[in-house]
Amino acid sequence: MKKVLLIIGFVCFQSFSAQNIMDFDLKNVELQGMQPVKVNKEMKSAGIAKIPFVTDNPEIISKITDADIASKITKVYGFVYDNPKDDLHDGGVYIYQFKTKKDLDNYLAKNFEQPNYRVLVKDLFYIRIWSDYGYQIEGKETSDDHLNKLEKYYTHLGAKKIRLKQDKSNITVVQ
Repeated sequence: MKKVLLIIGFVCFQSFSAQNIMDFDLKNVELQGMQPVKVNKEMKSAGIAKIPFVTDNPEIISKITDADIASKITKVYGFVYDNPKDDLHDGGVYIYQFKTKKDLDNYLAKNFEQPNYRVLVKDLFYIRIWSDYGYQIEGKETSDDHLNKLEKYYTHLGAKKIRLKQDKSNITVVQ
């Protein structure tokens, strides 16, 4: 009986201590040159009171996502970073929890590959990591370094990187 209770206790402890997609302290992830963004007036008016943020409020979701998908999302999670010395550089993660797999797949089909972000998926979660850190200083991290760190973090939690279709509207053919 003691062994059974010990096993049950261990399993419960593991489930409480295990990280998951919604674990937003981004343990052991630092984006050199960036820090968590300070909540500004615009964010407050959208209903975001702190970073990281999590919401299941449909009114807030409709303010921070595209109108065509807001009703298909049950929760939005976000952790945004910026360079406090230069407001042109930011990065972080947004996660949308969709209501159904079909809603998620339809959204994925509408998205295009971009060099400054990557998309990962786990279950009904769409995970978009991005970095617009434009400095290219020798010995310092780059946007790609930030993306690699964030991607590694989420793949470790079981997410899979998704290859989106290429946006052919911005490709010029030279003859």
